[in-house]
Amino acid sequence: MASITQLPSPLSPARHLPTEILLQIFAFCVAPDESNEEAFTALHIVRISHVCHVWREIALAYPPFWSNIAFKTPFLATTMLERSKPLPIAIRANLTPGDGQFDDASYRIRCMFRAVSRALRSSGRAKELNLRSGPSKHLTKAFDDIRPTNSQLEYLALRGYGDNLRSTVFDVPSTIFSQCIFPLKTLVLERCKVIPSDLTRHCTHLTHLELRSVATFNVRDVFTIFQLASSSFQSIILDSIPLSGLFFEGTSQLSFPHLSLLHLNATNGDSHIYNVFFLLRSMAIPLTASLILQFLILGSTWQMPAPIIPALRRHFSGGDPIRSLIVFQTNLHKRRGLRIQGWTSATLPRFFYAEEAPSPIVDVHFCEEDEHNNSLERILSELTSIGPLHAVQYLTIARVSVLSTSGMDALLLMLPSLREVCIHSSASLRALCGMEPGGGPVARSPPLARLRELQSLAVYEASFRNEGTQDLDLHALRNCFDELSTNGYGPNELIVCYSDGTRQDMEELARPVRKFLWDGSENGTKAVPVPLQPDRASNRVPTNV
Repeated sequence: MASITQLPSPLSPARHLPTEILLQIFAFCVAPDESNEEAFTALHIVRISHVCHVWREIALAYPPFWSNIAFKTPFLATTMLERSKPLPIAIRANLTPGDGQFDDASYRIRCMFRAVSRALRSSGRAKELNLRSGPSKHLTKAFDDIRPTNSQLEYLALRGYGDNLRSTVFDVPSTIFSQCIFPLKTLVLERCKVIPSDLTRHCTHLTHLELRSVATFNVRDVFTIFQLASSSFQSIILDSIPLSGLFFEGTSQLSFPHLSLLHLNATNGDSHIYNVFFLLRSMAIPLTASLILQFLILGSTWQMPAPIIPALRRHFSGGDPIRSLIVFQTNLHKRRGLRIQGWTSATLPRFFYAEEAPSPIVDVHFCEEDEHNNSLERILSELTSIGPLHAVQYLTIARVSVLSTSGMDALLLMLPSLREVCIHSSASLRALCGMEPGGGPVARSPPLARLRELQSLAVYEASFRNEGTQDLDLHALRNCFDELSTNGYGPNELIVCYSDGTRQDMEELARPVRKFLWDGSENGTKAVPVPLQPDRASNRVPTNV
């Protein structure tokens, strides 16, 4: 079956497979690709049905294979609609393919709308309706074809896209929601205009709600949906929603027993968008739920939305405590920002790319409107006051250039149980060793010296050399080790990766520790024997580590 376009030989094993096995193989081939909504997996069954008459008979006799409608041509959509009867269908389509490359009057766009319109006339059979579109004059006609008198619709996603990330792309007519009640479980709206009162009666059984840049909702509209479906919600994403009106007093707190993800984003600077955080006051969130909060610092005196700290404090006050923490610098909408992620698992997150991380139990991402405010450190200090962080044993600080020694000190004061620390970049290392970003020392004990329970320190991308001589970073780190050693403390393990240090530099750093790993140096990967042995000190044998 390596080449599906060739007819199998009469002696081919594929000829003798039982029908049940072939059905399983075909089902795997036509399963939708969850990672790529644009993938035409629906066409796979067409190709399978063209291999031989045996496979064609099996494919045509099994309607589920044809229920994921493809829209290459209007004829193909009609054919799949007929062959999928009487089963529910899934309609997934990008109505304006090419992301603006094709004119609205082009043959490809007109052909796509004709094909989708034929499927939408059978919307009473639709179990999933997932439409994505840029601005188009054909949308009105397409929406007019959605007139189900009875419905099995559980998944509804209407997404608009265009040049302006915040503008409304299209209006959704009320007639879609007036014919019957949809048993919706998933509702996704993005950059479209919908009248909230048209939607609420369809939201009783929602498990997933996702609103992105939908301007027609106010706080009360969202709260009404929460009231209807609080017992069934599993995930809620509210991204850049300008919720007009303030949170109303006297509202009872709602319990969300099955919620596993809450994502609130307000990074566009609109004052109404910050009202989304006031919904936190009405929500009792399970301790096991992942909490993602993203916001923008509007000025040097700006405070984060008031409900964030109490919500985080409630989230951390029970259940499994946070044991691993990562702080890394990353941009949000081209603005400089900090991101803090926490896990209940006791494992050191040495990565610093967000996409490599497992799902955290808490994820707080904030950026500042004016990069010269230096407000990131102040907000970080506020976040460290949420407590309790006494159980955090593993900390990674990845490429954070805005953290001063005082900020590092404040952070470590909240983490008395640290056992393993991972530092990326010279700027973070200097803050840890009691130096200002310019290299000057501060008149206090370095933050590293207070970590008496520290067992392992990993340093990535440090700059230990300056024009061939030992730089301040190396001296500062060595002095911190000496101070810890004098007081009877210090890490048992030191890991140095991707630095510019020489072997002599590494041997000096390795003396106070029992276990040392030097990996990824600019001068090659070499192991340093620790403790140093006189007869082995001159060995320079590369070792894979």
